[in-house]
Amino acid sequence: MDQEIRIFKYFPPARTDVLSTGIICFSSPLNLNDPFELKPPVQLFESDGEMASRVFEKLELELLSNPPGLPPEMDGKLTHEEYIDLLKDGIRRNLPTFMSRLAPGIEEGYARFYSIAEERIGILCLTESPDDLLMWAHYAAAHTGFVVEFDPKHPFFDQRRSNVDELRHLRRVVYSSERPTLTLSTAKDLSALLTKSIHWGYENEWRMMVDLNDASEVKIIGSNRYHLFDFPRASIRSVILGCRMDDETKMEIHQALNGFDGTRPTILQCEVNKKMFRLDFGEIKS
Repeated sequence: MDQEIRIFKYFPPARTDVLSTGIICFSSPLNLNDPFELKPPVQLFESDGEMASRVFEKLELELLSNPPGLPPEMDGKLTHEEYIDLLKDGIRRNLPTFMSRLAPGIEEGYARFYSIAEERIGILCLTESPDDLLMWAHYAAAHTGFVVEFDPKHPFFDQRRSNVDELRHLRRVVYSSERPTLTLSTAKDLSALLTKSIHWGYENEWRMMVDLNDASEVKIIGSNRYHLFDFPRASIRSVILGCRMDDETKMEIHQALNGFDGTRPTILQCEVNKKMFRLDFGEIKS
């Protein structure tokens, strides 16, 4: 991870409970606003030709491992080795038909991959940019909400269970004009799940993915399921109040932060710059 990285998360005013309870939502991709989330194009092999070659190798291996006996009507006409070669030729000729019969099952496997990702992977979306006008508008309820700065070096943000664990730690999102393909036969990691369209580049996103089955609580609201996870409030560095935040929400935030053990997070007030299309932050002294 970058040594000097700072990470933030935007919240609407109704979510001051995050500060008081130490509970945060990791979202299923179904609840996010990008329909491409965790849906890279998936393929078994690099090409149809490679897949056909692999299938032929498997069938040939099975034929050689369990060779059939020479049929009586072929006795004296072919040697056993010639008969096996004849069967191999038949496999090669009928391979396109065999592959077409496999296709529906392969497509079903891809659909199952997406379904498992939606059911099992939760995402905590964070950003390097606490002052983006669009994100304040979209994710902080038109500047009435707040932004929380977290400590990226806190152990909460690196809970990997092994050196190859793709989940439970911070990952930088990559932006691209093309969707990277996840080739299952050669994939060394799930980095394809960390690529988004360049249209989202302004978000400068970092994310942490977890197994939704590890949620502390699941709330069902309408047709959506929200997976809540405990997090240490000590991982909060600062809170930035939106320039349109009302006094009641400010009071709720101050009360929540007053209840902290140890170092109280810094509180900053967001203000509209008088000359530029920019937001300025000033610390509120307690």
